[in-house]
Amino acid sequence: MLNNSALTKFNVAELTPEQIQQIAQLENFIGQHLVQDSPAVAIIEGEAGAGKSVILTKLFQDLKDQNGKFAQTNSIFTVNHPELLKVYQELAKEQPNLRKADYVRPTSLINNAYKTDKTYDIILIDEGHLLLSKPEPYIKFTQINQLEELIKLAKVVIVVFDFKQVMQTKMYWDREMLTRIVAPYPHEFLHLDTQYRMQAPQAILDWINTLTTGEIHPRPADLGTYDFKIFDRAAALYALIQQKNAEVGLSRVVATTGFQRTSAGEHNVTMDDFNLPWDEYDVQPTPWAERPESINEVGSIYTIQGFDLNYVGVILGPPFEYDATTDRIVVNPDKVTHTEIYKRHPELTDPANIEMLKQTIMFNVLDVLMKRGIYGLYITAADDALRARLLEV
Repeated sequence: MLNNSALTKFNVAELTPEQIQQIAQLENFIGQHLVQDSPAVAIIEGEAGAGKSVILTKLFQDLKDQNGKFAQTNSIFTVNHPELLKVYQELAKEQPNLRKADYVRPTSLINNAYKTDKTYDIILIDEGHLLLSKPEPYIKFTQINQLEELIKLAKVVIVVFDFKQVMQTKMYWDREMLTRIVAPYPHEFLHLDTQYRMQAPQAILDWINTLTTGEIHPRPADLGTYDFKIFDRAAALYALIQQKNAEVGLSRVVATTGFQRTSAGEHNVTMDDFNLPWDEYDVQPTPWAERPESINEVGSIYTIQGFDLNYVGVILGPPFEYDATTDRIVVNPDKVTHTEIYKRHPELTDPANIEMLKQTIMFNVLDVLMKRGIYGLYITAADDALRARLLEV
């Protein structure tokens, strides 16, 4: 079934038997720990497209069901992603027991709870890897770690994590940090392994997973029905995305950071005769991917992370370079134009680890962008040598 809305990915009417069992497991966890004295934490782990959000969506609907077993509980849903928050708040309009106010950003939730002495029975956290792990006074988060603060406010916390979606050092997470934070509390991990978004053979998923570590392998011979192409020109990639968007909708071009602003202040993605503006965060309620005019823009992780597209065209920006000596993709941090992703973090002090993390973060960005397309993925690269090498494989 073609994806025709950002709400499609939250369709709980088509849950698989595996997802139904996973939701039951989480509800059992909640029921068991609501009556305990100590907070408890369940962590849902899974890579992009593993169905984390749909499980959280169905779970929250069950919690808010006025005739259900959790009808007397007080629960709230938080996500630190403004575009996803719009979708959840729009979703609330379609459910009789949900309100827009049930979905909030974590900083607002934490600050309001301390101001009003508010606590909750259950807090659900989507995109937990986007929670702040250092103070950010600019947005009025003055504590140390948002997950720690949220645990203090609830009897049960259910949080989604994917370490491959860590995109900025101010939201830096690794397994050791997460383990340390949940260790004082009863906790349980739920691992999601099935890829629900990309309707692609496993060979393509494996190829993407190796490419986003820097390895360049031969392209799979068997593509099945998945449309997978590598382009020499961004303009040609864009032409095909325009065609797919006209045919089935929700097809967009996205890119990594690395494209410089012009002297006039314009921030465009430029390559060969391709030249389109970056997306810009907009307070309007419609998410970027669903706006008709966004076919004339280039998306980024800040507007496309967490969303499904029918077809996605991905431009690897100038920081992604080809190292002929090792036959690998490497990241040149000096070409990263969005320096916000590399802010200082109190837990990052070893220079060698910091340099390695700079590579990892950019490959995480690439992994997220390349796993947006349900039916097709198109790729090109700004670096001439890298683009030539990818065309060879």
